[in-house]
Amino acid sequence: IEGSNRAAALGCFGCHGPEGRGLTENPRSFKGYVPPWDGPDFAELVANDAEFRQWVRNGASDRMRANPAARAFLDRQPIRMPAYGARVSDADLAALGAYVKWVRTHPRTGVFGSKK
Repeated sequence: IEGSNRAAALGCFGCHGPEGRGLTENPRSFKGYVPPWDGPDFAELVANDAEFRQWVRNGASDRMRANPAARAFLDRQPIRMPAYGARVSDADLAALGAYVKWVRTHPRTGVFGSKK
C-alpha cells in the first residue's frame, strides 16, 4: 500500500493511469502512449531494479539514453517521465518498485476492469 500511496502522491497515475495500468496517449513517442506498468512494454523499457531507479531518478534509463533511436523518441515525445532526483528517497524507490512488481503479477481489479 505504501508504494501505491507514494505513486499517487508523486502523480504517477496521472500518466500511467489508475493502478499504473492505463494507456495515456503520448504522440510522437515510440508506441504513441505512456506504457502501463502491467504491459509488455514495461519489461522492454525497464530491464531490472537499477533501470527502474534510473527512470524514476533521471527520467530515463542510461540504456535508453545511450541508444540513438530510443533517445530520438525520448526527446520528441510531449509527455516525458519526470526526473524526480533526490525528491524520491531510497525508501520511496523501494516502495514504488515493490508496488510496480505487485501490479505486474496481479490481475486488474474489478474497479478498473478485468484482465483475462
